[in-house]
Amino acid sequence: MNGQSGGWIEILSSNYVEELWTKLYKLVSKHSSIRNLYDSKRIPRDRLQDLYSDLTQDLFLRLHEKGRWQHYLDAGYTDADVEHELYHIEIPNLVSLLLRERRPEAYRMARRISNLIQTRPEFRQFTTASSQKQNRRKLVLKVYGLSEWPDDKPVKSYQRMHELIKDVHYRKRDRRRAGRASTSHIIISNNDLTELLVEIFRAIDSPADVRIVRSLALSKLPIEDSQFISIDAAITPNENLDPEPLKVDFADQRPTPEEILLESETTREVDNMAVELLGRMREAVRNKPRRYSRLARVTWHCYFDQSSPPQTRIAKMIGISNSLVSHYRKLFDSIIQDVELDANQYIQFFSAFSTKLKASIAETAKTGDKRDGKPRACSNNSAGEFPVVAKSMAAVAASFR
Repeated sequence: MNGQSGGWIEILSSNYVEELWTKLYKLVSKHSSIRNLYDSKRIPRDRLQDLYSDLTQDLFLRLHEKGRWQHYLDAGYTDADVEHELYHIEIPNLVSLLLRERRPEAYRMARRISNLIQTRPEFRQFTTASSQKQNRRKLVLKVYGLSEWPDDKPVKSYQRMHELIKDVHYRKRDRRRAGRASTSHIIISNNDLTELLVEIFRAIDSPADVRIVRSLALSKLPIEDSQFISIDAAITPNENLDPEPLKVDFADQRPTPEEILLESETTREVDNMAVELLGRMREAVRNKPRRYSRLARVTWHCYFDQSSPPQTRIAKMIGISNSLVSHYRKLFDSIIQDVELDANQYIQFFSAFSTKLKASIAETAKTGDKRDGKPRACSNNSAGEFPVVAKSMAAVAASFR
C-alpha cells in the first residue's frame, strides 16, 4: 500500500508499519517547529533528510511506547483527530524535549520571559495588521509591548533592534540554587528580569513579537549551556554545510627557548658556585695540599658517600684521628654556610659540587698527599668509585645549615 492512498486509521488497522513511518516522516518534515529547529537553507539536503529521519524514528518509538497508536484505534479517532494531535501536541512536545536537552538554561529562561510578558502588568498584547494575518494561536507570533504605550504604537523593523539595545547593560548571573534538589541556578530573579524587559522595550521603542523579545533578552543574560563532546568527534553544527574534523592543538611539553636559556644560566651559575666553594676550602687550609686532601675526603665521606660510614671508620680510612675528622667537618660546615642557594638550585648545585669534588680528590691523591715519598692511594670508597650524590639532597642541605 502507498502511504498517500490511505489515512491514518486505515494504515493503523492494516498494521502497515512502513507506510505509517513514511506518513509520519512527511508530517515531521513539513512541521514549522522542526524547520525552525534546523535551518533548512544552510544545511545540505542529504544531511537534512537524515535529521528528519532520526526525529521521525524517535517520535515513532515514543508513540509506540506510550501505546498511542493502539489508543487511536480503540478511542475511535478519525484521520483528522490523529493528524491534529500529532501536529499540535506530539511533535511540539518532541521539539520542546530536544530544546530542553540541548540548551536547558536558555529553554527555561525563554519560558520565563514568555510567562512574564503575558502576566505582568507592565506589558500588554498589541494587535497589528501582520499579527492578524498570522496564526494567533502561536505564542511566538503574538506582539507585546509596554502597557503605557498607545494602541497605534508603530512597530519597527526587527533587523535594527539588536543595535538599539547596545546601551542596555549585561546582567550579572545570580548563582543561588533553585529547582528540584537545588540543582539549577536562578540566573536572574523575576523582578530583575521584568526590569530588563522594560529597559529593552524602552530602548527599541516599539512593540515586538515574543520570539524577538526572547532573543533580545537572552542576549543580555549569562546563559551557560555547555555541550561536552569527544575529543575525536567531528564538529557538525547546524550552520555548517560540511562537517569539519575537530582540530585539537595539544600543549607542547618541550621547554621554551626562555626556559632553556634560564636552565643554561642556572647551570653555569651553580658550576661557578661549586668552583668557588672548592677555592674557599683551599683557602681555609692555607692552600696546603695535604690538609686540603684530608678536608676534601672528610667532606666526601660525611656528605656524599653512599655507604654513610661512621666517623671512626672515616678516620681509619684516611689515616687520621677521630677528633681531626670532627675538626675538618666543622671547618667545611663553616664554609658551606656562606653559600646562598635558591630552592630550585639545591639539586643542581650538589650534583655539580660532588662531580668537581670527586675530580679534585682524585687529582690531589696523585700529586698532593704524599707519605714516604710515594703518592698515598685513596681507599676504594674515596677516590676509586664515587657515586654522584649518595644521600638525599634534603638531608644534605639540612646538614649544611
